[in-house]
Amino acid sequence: MAEVHFTDDALTKAKGKVIVLTGGAQGIGGSFVKIAYTAGAHLFVGDWDVEKGEALAASLRADKEASANGGTVTFQRVDVTNYKSQLALFEAAVAAHGHIDTAVPFAAGGEPRGFFEPETLTIESLQAEPTAIRDRLELNVLSVVYFCRIALAYMRNPDPDAAQRAYDAKEPMPKSIVLIASLAGIAQNPGVPIYITSKHAVMGLLRSFAPYAPVRYNVRINAMCPSATNTRMIDSLTESWVAAGLPMNQPEDVARYVLLCATDEQRNGNAIYISGGKGVDIEDGYVKTMPVWMGLQHTIDLQASREFCGLGDGWVETKTSWQEKKE
Repeated sequence: MAEVHFTDDALTKAKGKVIVLTGGAQGIGGSFVKIAYTAGAHLFVGDWDVEKGEALAASLRADKEASANGGTVTFQRVDVTNYKSQLALFEAAVAAHGHIDTAVPFAAGGEPRGFFEPETLTIESLQAEPTAIRDRLELNVLSVVYFCRIALAYMRNPDPDAAQRAYDAKEPMPKSIVLIASLAGIAQNPGVPIYITSKHAVMGLLRSFAPYAPVRYNVRINAMCPSATNTRMIDSLTESWVAAGLPMNQPEDVARYVLLCATDEQRNGNAIYISGGKGVDIEDGYVKTMPVWMGLQHTIDLQASREFCGLGDGWVETKTSWQEKKE
């Protein structure tokens, strides 16, 4: 088990960093905005909720103690399901500072109810198209894919050869994306099929980009996998969860680990499970124990297949290739 500990060094390193994030008006994203702003970062915050977003930004600017390190915060209304809306947030950051250091897609939604419960899943119910399912997957998955594509384009090393040399020399990588997955992205969670599917998808992005983005772009990728966190999303079960004696994260607990991954220039490919405010990198255990749960020969074969495929540039099917096959 690889325990991960937050240190105040992350606060020092955050000063002056340009950070773009969505879902920053409240919850974990809002806590991150407060911590990073107080540390002196320049934040470009996107959210659907204009009232809460602007109120948060105004309260931070008015707080002399929080503003002491020279942080700035710019709020912008963003619909993360709209590609150009997300793009405009990144463009604003680059227009103001010329670059971006870290990007974090906090925006997400919980399980849409009424689609898989025994009392609602009937033959009659099938007559209505379940558009809420599509909308939630668009919010939790497609918007994150959009976000990553835009972030990588703005933060990449523009010279592929230079990126490769920097990676080979093990040079520090200040640019990073921090994804927000969940316990639902790494464990069985009955009753929330859409949410768990979307968070497994986020973990898929981590495992796809972690070996690729540092080599090709000099951009690091890490992910948060928090257990129950005291936010609006779990209001209905917070009291009973605590009464059962189960560990509960506070939003600032998760926000600190986001800042740690954003500022640690060597950290890449971590999936930090956070429970009761304490973090552990589960990807480390996943890799180290593979021979135990997969078997030694299967593990060897899997590693050989990974080496054969490399970073995938030469074998990923393109739109052109499948169109040619179809024709």
